[in-house]
Amino acid sequence: MSVPSIWSIVLISLAAGLVSGVAGFGYGLVALGAFALVMPIDQATVLVSAGALGAAGLNLWTVRRQVPWRETLVVLAPSLPMIILGVYLLTVLEEGVLRAGVALITLAGCVVTIWCPKTAYVRHPFPWGYLAGLLGGLFGGTLGTGGPPIVLYALLRGWDKSQTKGLLAAYFVVGSAWRLALLVGQGVATADTLRLGLMVLVPSLAGTYLGTAIFSRMSTQVFRYTTMALLMALSARLLLP
Repeated sequence: MSVPSIWSIVLISLAAGLVSGVAGFGYGLVALGAFALVMPIDQATVLVSAGALGAAGLNLWTVRRQVPWRETLVVLAPSLPMIILGVYLLTVLEEGVLRAGVALITLAGCVVTIWCPKTAYVRHPFPWGYLAGLLGGLFGGTLGTGGPPIVLYALLRGWDKSQTKGLLAAYFVVGSAWRLALLVGQGVATADTLRLGLMVLVPSLAGTYLGTAIFSRMSTQVFRYTTMALLMALSARLLLP
C-alpha cells in the first residue's frame, strides 16, 4: 500500500471532524473507512482514535454545562469493561454476524425514534442506560463501532440537542482515551503512528469547530433527524461487505 499524501490525511480528518461537530459522533464513521483505503488498518485505527479523542474533547468543551453527568456514568460503568470482553469475542465470533447485529439494532432504534420524535420514550436510566453501555462496549471492542447504542439511548431520553450531545461527547472522550490506551498497551500504536495521530488533531479540531458552529444554529428536531440519518448510514456500511 502506498504512503498516503498529507493532503488526503488532512481532508479526511477535516471531514470527520465536521461530522462529529454537527452530530456529536460519527468521527470513526467517516474517517476509518477512508483512512483504511490509503494506509494499513492498524495505522488507521490509531489515527481515528487520536482524532476522535480530540474531536470529542472539543465537543465536550462546547456543551460542558449541559452534560448529564449521572447518565454518562450509567453508560460508562458497564461499557469500559465490556470493551475488553469485546476484544476477546472478536477472536471467536464471526465478524459478519456481529456487524449484522449492530446494524439491525441500530435500524430498529431509528424506527422507534422516528415513531416518537418528540417524546421521552425512555424515562429512566435503569435498565436501558446500562444496556446501552453494555452493547456500546461490546460492539466497540469487537468492531470499533460502539456509538449507535449510546446515541439511540440519548435520543430516546427525549433531551434537547445540547444534553444529547453532552452525553455523547463525555462518553466518547473517555471511550476514545481508553481505546487509545489499549492500542498503546497492545503495541498497535507505535511512536510513528502516534506522531501521525498528533498531526491529524489540527484538521480534526478545525472541522469539529466548524461543525459546532453549524450545530448551534440547528433546532433540536433537525439535530435528531440528522443524527438518525448518520446512524442509518453507519448501519448500511456495517451490512455491506
